[in-house]
Amino acid sequence: MKPFKYPAPRTPQDDASSMPSIEGKRILMGFWHNWPPERGAGYKFGTAGVLALQDVPEQYNVVAVAFMKGRGIPTFVPAEYTADEFRRQVGVLNKRGCAVLLSLGGADGEVELESGSEDPLANEIIRLCELYGFDGLDIDLEQDAIDKASNQIVIPAALIRVRKHYEALGKHFIISMAPEFPYLRTAGKYLPYLTALDGYYDFIAPQFYNQGGDGVGGPDGWLGQNDDARKEDFLYYLTLALVTGENDYTYIPANKFAIGLPTNNDAAATGWVIDPQAVYNAFARLEAAGHSIKGLMTWSVHWDCGMDKNGVHYNWGFKESYRSLIHGGGDDGRPWAPRNLHSIQETETMVVLMWEQPANNSGDLHYDLYRNGSPIVEGTRLLSHFDTELTASTRYQYWVVAIDREGRRSPASATLSVWTKGEVGEPEYPQWSSKSQLYKVGNGVTYREKKYTCINEHVSNEGWSPEAAFTLWAPAPQSASVRRSRSALSH
Repeated sequence: MKPFKYPAPRTPQDDASSMPSIEGKRILMGFWHNWPPERGAGYKFGTAGVLALQDVPEQYNVVAVAFMKGRGIPTFVPAEYTADEFRRQVGVLNKRGCAVLLSLGGADGEVELESGSEDPLANEIIRLCELYGFDGLDIDLEQDAIDKASNQIVIPAALIRVRKHYEALGKHFIISMAPEFPYLRTAGKYLPYLTALDGYYDFIAPQFYNQGGDGVGGPDGWLGQNDDARKEDFLYYLTLALVTGENDYTYIPANKFAIGLPTNNDAAATGWVIDPQAVYNAFARLEAAGHSIKGLMTWSVHWDCGMDKNGVHYNWGFKESYRSLIHGGGDDGRPWAPRNLHSIQETETMVVLMWEQPANNSGDLHYDLYRNGSPIVEGTRLLSHFDTELTASTRYQYWVVAIDREGRRSPASATLSVWTKGEVGEPEYPQWSSKSQLYKVGNGVTYREKKYTCINEHVSNEGWSPEAAFTLWAPAPQSASVRRSRSALSH
C-alpha cells in the first residue's frame, strides 16, 4: 500500500490563505447558513435574513459555516457560490482578522464514519480548506451522530492529522466544538472528543439552549435552562460547573470556553436571554471568581438580521447587545464596569457596600446601584452605600453601573450575593425511599449523606435515586450561614 499523502497547498497565496489567529482574543462566534431562508421557519414563525458571507459584521470575529455532512466521508459544497467566489468571500473576512470555520454535522447531519477512515477524512478536510479557505473545523454533531459507528475515534484522529499538517506549513488550524450541554456531564457522549483532543482544541462553545428544564444545581436549588427569572444564575452556575469540572460536569478550561446562546426567540425553541444584562452579570461574576471565559457563540448571524412573524426586523440585536462585552468598553467610549463591589458589614437589617471606579475611569462618573434587579440608588457620586430596612436571613444580590457625563452607561459590575444575619431552620430531609414513594416538587430527602430537593413530581423506583436522576432531584440549598461563607469566598 502506498503511503498516504495530503494535498499540496493552493498557489498563489491570497487573502484566504492566512488562517487568522484567535489566541488570546475574546470571540463572538456566529453560524452562517449555507442555504436560502425559508419563510416562517423560525420557532416563532419568523424568517432568517439573507446574508452574503463577506457581509457578516466585523463584531463576529469567528464564523462557522454550516454544514459539512453526508454519509461516507462527509463534504461541503457552497449552495449559491462557485468555489472561487466562496474563497474570495472567506478572504474578505480573513483580511480583517475573522476566522472562518467549517462546521461538521448539525441537527440533521448524517455523519457515520467507520474505523480506517481517519486519513480519507483528514484528506477531505484539507482539500476543503485549500479549496475554500477554511481556517479550522467545528464539531457540531448532535443526537445519534455523536457516537455513531466510529465517529468518536475517527474524527479526533483526523483532526489531529490536519492540525499537524498545517503546523508543518507554519499555520494554525483551529479546532472547536459546539455540543449541547447535557452531553458534557461526566458520562456524556462528547467526552471521547474532549479527551482525544485535549491539548489540541482551541475552544468549546456548549449550546445553552433547546434543553427545556435541564440545567444545573445551584446553592438555592435547581436552575433550569428555561427559567427566565433566574437566567443569570443559570448561566453563571452551569459555566462555573464546566470550567471547574464540578457538579457532575466535565472540565473545560475557562480560557477555552464560550457560552452558546440563541440569537433571538426564533433561533431556538428555548434558551433565548430576554435581558442581556444577565449575560453581562454572569461574565462579571465569573471574572470575579477567577474564571475569565473566551466569549460567546450564537445560532446564528442569519437570525440576527432576520425578522419576526410580523415582519419586524431583529436588526442585529444580538451583535449590538454583546459587542461591548466581547470587544471591550464599547465602540462609543462608554465606561467600563465598576470593580470590586463588596460588603464590609452585614446585620439582620443592613448591608454596607463599597466599590471601586472602572479601570478606564474618566474622573467624572456617577453610579446606579441595583438590588435584586431594581435600582435603589441613582446618580450617586459616592463609592459606598448603607442599604437598610432589610429582612433577616435573606439573600440579596447587588450590582452597580457607572455613568459618564454624556450619560453613557457601563456594563454592570460583578454581581454580589449577600445574606443578612440570622439563621433559618432547614426542612426535614428523611432518607430517600425507592419503594414507590410519591415525591412532590419541594420535598427533601437524604441519600448517601447528601441532601436533595425534588424538582419534578414522580413515584420513586430503584433506578431513580437522587444521585442518578438529575431531572427529578437537585442538590438541596445549604443553610444561610454556609451560603454566606461561600458568598464571601466567591466574590
